[in-house]
Amino acid sequence: MAAVLLRRRRPDLGAQLDDDLHPAGAAIMMDFDFLTGHFDVLHRQLVKPLSGGDEWTQYSGTCSARTHFDGAISIDEMRFPDKASYGMSLRLFDPVEKEWSVYWVNSTTYEVGPPVRGRWSDGSCWLVGEDEYDGRPVLASYAWSDITETTAHWEQSFSVDGGETWELNWTMDFTRRDTPPPRPDVPKVTGDFDFLVGEWDMHNRRRRPALGEPAEWYELESTMKVWSYFDGAISFDEGWFPSLGFRGATFRVYNPFKRTWSIHWINSQRGVLETPVIGSFGADGIGIFEGPDVWEGQPIDVRFRWTPGAEQASWEQSFSTDGGRTWVPNWQMTHTRTA
Repeated sequence: MAAVLLRRRRPDLGAQLDDDLHPAGAAIMMDFDFLTGHFDVLHRQLVKPLSGGDEWTQYSGTCSARTHFDGAISIDEMRFPDKASYGMSLRLFDPVEKEWSVYWVNSTTYEVGPPVRGRWSDGSCWLVGEDEYDGRPVLASYAWSDITETTAHWEQSFSVDGGETWELNWTMDFTRRDTPPPRPDVPKVTGDFDFLVGEWDMHNRRRRPALGEPAEWYELESTMKVWSYFDGAISFDEGWFPSLGFRGATFRVYNPFKRTWSIHWINSQRGVLETPVIGSFGADGIGIFEGPDVWEGQPIDVRFRWTPGAEQASWEQSFSTDGGRTWVPNWQMTHTRTA
């Protein structure tokens, strides 16, 4: 297969969504439902992108995917048996901007890559974002097409001229399979959040307001279900908060080179990947994770504190306005396992 140069212009990502294509919010959230389940995947990759070469390699893999937030989150785990590695796409639908953001993670770097963004139209999808390849800034595009109940086609292309031309460098052809695929034979890098896999009832105590006085605490109940990917190096949960009118999700990625976790929060009302808190579990078994954020226009630091347990666990969120010298707890959860 020769390298392919496509002359395309970058779509107007700020354009209004065509109501004829998505007449209801529910329809929008079903965009990636076709990917739910298990697939065999045939990969074709350009050996040396952006070099003028036309040598391609071909290999087989698998994909397992599910949706969350009634379809507004799509997450898959790609398995590459010949490479003894994993890949993952996290797709988030933004209910305000009416577009998808897709983030890629692989078990080579364990880093969350920059997103591509875009929308579906007439049964196909094109998403574009800024990226880097081999130290060189590029535009990257993902394209989905030829969607059926049992098959789908995906392509990745790069542009170095602002989207005037695109070089195709990776294709995937999906064919549905009936059974879960086998796991790659790779060493387990961490089991830090394995305790959390399963289903939980959660008793919540929240401070109102999160900062400032006077303040009061109120209580509510919620539930959560947790999954593990990359043999423990990625942890994902979906939480239901019926009395607050939203759902929450947490995306945790472990970096074995830095020996730290990056923990991102996702709110169903916003549909974006929030700035992570970063940290690790200490010798005492307690996990401390911190990072910068903004609360009501005020720069703050955020801290998560995890106390693991097989049948009961606890989590606490605190804010600091003085660079971490003092902390104000504002959200506490007690988890009780149900499954």
